[in-house]
Amino acid sequence: MKASLLTIGDELLIGQVLNSNAQWMSEQLTEIGCEVTRHLTVGDQKAEINQALDLLKNHSDVIIIGGGLGPTHDDITIETLSEYFGMPLEYNLQWLSKVEELFRSRNRVMTENNKKQAFLLSGATLIDNDCGTAAGQYFKAVDTRIFVVPGVPHEAKSMMKRFILPEIAKSTLGEGVKIRKETLVTIGAGESALATKLDGFVKKIQSLSNVTLAFLPNLASVRLRLQMKTRTASEDANFDALVTELANECGRDFVGFEPAKLESVVLEQLKSRNQTLAIAESCTGGLIAHKLTEIPGASKVLKGAIVAYQEAIKTSELGIAPDLISIHGVVSETIARAMAESIRQKWNTDYAIATTGYLGPEGGDANAKIGTVWIALGTPSGTEAHEFTYENNRERSKERAALTALDLLRRKLSSHPI
Repeated sequence: MKASLLTIGDELLIGQVLNSNAQWMSEQLTEIGCEVTRHLTVGDQKAEINQALDLLKNHSDVIIIGGGLGPTHDDITIETLSEYFGMPLEYNLQWLSKVEELFRSRNRVMTENNKKQAFLLSGATLIDNDCGTAAGQYFKAVDTRIFVVPGVPHEAKSMMKRFILPEIAKSTLGEGVKIRKETLVTIGAGESALATKLDGFVKKIQSLSNVTLAFLPNLASVRLRLQMKTRTASEDANFDALVTELANECGRDFVGFEPAKLESVVLEQLKSRNQTLAIAESCTGGLIAHKLTEIPGASKVLKGAIVAYQEAIKTSELGIAPDLISIHGVVSETIARAMAESIRQKWNTDYAIATTGYLGPEGGDANAKIGTVWIALGTPSGTEAHEFTYENNRERSKERAALTALDLLRRKLSSHPI
């Protein structure tokens, strides 16, 4: 079944709003066996919407139209669809009553223009909006199924999950068929290196007609999406075995199964050991601590963190001698080690992380160029330091350094089981 997405809104075309709906919808449609063949985004203009429909209706079994269902003058989707498909608008008093009740429940006054949202397409099936005022709609145009949803992401997702995806799945999967999917999170190896490492497994997958494997790289991590259509318990067992095999093939690069996060894995490792952590950050500016403290219960592990950004703070708060910085440079193995050892001793923790680097676009010295980052790891058995060279992109390099630091700790803990 071929599916197309038509997204409507000037804000998307000018880059003011990211079209996250299309990405999410495509993923969900693919999982239930649809082939997504087109994404089209047009502005709030009748002519543009009509031209998009001219193209899509002849090449799609399903069209999902999103956006333009609001109460303002530029929300013209329903009016345009009414004219294009010859479906008169009907004033739906039942939906108007629901909108009025929603405003009352939130102690807000409903303005006159909200009544516009009660005009619905005659003959269409109403898709209830359980978290907003714009009704979704479903109808058929010859052999094409058309679903209309709001542009607000959480409203569109709710309609997709409750009505649209189950409705489409009736035709795509068949009786008893389901899509099994597992996404493995890896870190450490780049996409090409990981693909080389998994070459044997990839060839095995390519010989199977109902299994797919996708590599999804992002900065320091690569996600691996394994997907399979199953009908029987035996096929389910085969899929589970493939997932286990893939995880084993990834080796120490394997972090966990999505939605697992690296920081959550590290915290769980330390919690299981009843061990603690301290952090001294320079170039990462508190990002490592931020990632960890996003996880509830991090205080059981993380004693504290300090952002020792200036050299004077490294001296006053971490006790690093100015002469040591002068001799070796602030971005060096020596200073990274000293930061980790100092913070570990200062707060009496089992482990410590320290970062120092030049992330650009300016900086660098005779000892370290822009993009150089030193990460030190203080452990009960000693301190180690690792040098990394990143691109001259401050935001990306900061993120990569933070993830790499956490991964160094993850690997250290994994190599020393309880």
